[in-house]
Amino acid sequence: MLYIDDWRRLANKGACPYKGTVHLQLRMSFRSCICATSLLLCIAAAGEFNGTVYQLSENQLAVTRAVQGMALNLSLPAKADNMALRDQKGEEVDFNASYIFWRGDYLYTLTFERNVSGNLSYVLPHHGQEFLLLTKENCPVRIILPPGYTTGDRILGIARPTPDEVIEDSSMALTWHNLTTDQLIDVSYYRNEAPQSLKRILVILAAAALALALEYYLSIRKLRAVREEAEKRA
Repeated sequence: MLYIDDWRRLANKGACPYKGTVHLQLRMSFRSCICATSLLLCIAAAGEFNGTVYQLSENQLAVTRAVQGMALNLSLPAKADNMALRDQKGEEVDFNASYIFWRGDYLYTLTFERNVSGNLSYVLPHHGQEFLLLTKENCPVRIILPPGYTTGDRILGIARPTPDEVIEDSSMALTWHNLTTDQLIDVSYYRNEAPQSLKRILVILAAAALALALEYYLSIRKLRAVREEAEKRA
């Protein structure tokens, strides 16, 4: 049996006819590991939280929601990847999934192999430093910001409506317990060092404005002195 190191040595010597295939499989495996890691982190963050958890990163959104029953309908803004269903013991449960694209949304129909109480997890694409969520049901929501990001500054970004609970650990977690259907949650977030950078920029701008004002004042005084001198000579 050839292991990865053997394949690499053969590929470097030009003796492996599947060089491109091996590299593609390695890249696909690496991406799958990243997605799986995000999902596991999101599930761990959910813990005993009986609601939906949104784990934000810089280029994707890992979602974990509590489920109970034998079927579930979902309306998602994008196509979901890496869907997985686990019961309360952490064991994976098989299910059938189908979807249709209707009026800008992906409408999923999930049928579980048995009656299950657990968590459904999946990954959606996400970009930018703002997260908008329109609630579809009356259940708690928790949004976990990417590591190194925060929110709450009126200039740089805040969360609306105000969260019922804020936990600041390795990542900031915002929780809303009393939500209604079709309620909009808007979270704008920024890097932890952004407020200090903004303060430095404001200090530089204030110093530049002060220097310009002083230069203008001195120029005006000089022009007045020249005019008064000219009037005296006249």
